[in-house]
Amino acid sequence: MALAGNKKAFWLDYFFLPRPMILIPVSTFFLLGVYHGKNATENSIVIINLLYGILSFTALIGAIYIINQITDKKTDLANNKLFLIPREIISVKAARIEAVILIIISFFTAILFLSKAFIIILLLSLLLGLAYSIEPFRFKKRPILDVASNAVGNGILNTFAGWIATGCRTAGWEILLPYPFAVASVHLVTTLADIEGDRKNNLKTSGVALGQRKGIIISVILMGLAVITALIVNNKTALSASLFSLPFYFVPVLTKTAHLSQSRILFPAKISTLIFSVAAGVLFRFYLPCLAVIVLLTYLYYKFRFQIAYPSLK
Repeated sequence: MALAGNKKAFWLDYFFLPRPMILIPVSTFFLLGVYHGKNATENSIVIINLLYGILSFTALIGAIYIINQITDKKTDLANNKLFLIPREIISVKAARIEAVILIIISFFTAILFLSKAFIIILLLSLLLGLAYSIEPFRFKKRPILDVASNAVGNGILNTFAGWIATGCRTAGWEILLPYPFAVASVHLVTTLADIEGDRKNNLKTSGVALGQRKGIIISVILMGLAVITALIVNNKTALSASLFSLPFYFVPVLTKTAHLSQSRILFPAKISTLIFSVAAGVLFRFYLPCLAVIVLLTYLYYKFRFQIAYPSLK
């Protein structure tokens, strides 16, 4: 399947357009929300509701990621990433159609099988996702707001969606508070990796505003706050994952070169994502095999489609 250089869309391109690899953290924090919600009620999980919830929320976030790629077409080309829309392998029109289909699947599933509270979370997530990418709001180009909106979307709304997807009561939700700090830490690191391309396209992200050194130090502080918050609310899962993640953030901090490579900057974010995903996999045994399949398929797709090694810890 030697497809590199072929600008004609292949059916697999549409499958990978919503970016399954970065949908992994969505499922991870959703499942962590399910776990904590189950503990709050001490009830068993209704597996079918869990599956409906994952399908609905993942489809919505996949649509949001597509919309973000459409609005980031120029900056993604400058940062030499994502390829499908920037290189016009998939047209903007086709990408919009796929996003709309995913949104319909998301809300249709929620309306048929899930609670009104879950539908409200979906709606809030959609509005936040649109505000992140689309003018006149375009939170992505506003320092602090870009990181904060990701912390709210993936660290609060996502985990709370998991919490209520299985019919759990809302009392005790404060145990989820460490997660937005962890998400903010990871997202800030990703903005640092795109500074050059974002700056060329006048996109003032938190990474552009802070620069590499200040940005990575703040990301350390945010992960440290995740540790502290986990201690306060007695969230042992978040505490373990945050504590294991924190040392890796010092790798770029202790690097003495004036300019950090993209791989060195992204290293702690990749490791942290892996650690939190493994934590969710320990709680839900079916999750780790699913992750392995997604990672393998993604690696094979990018290897044969674009001749690059992705995902990679380098």
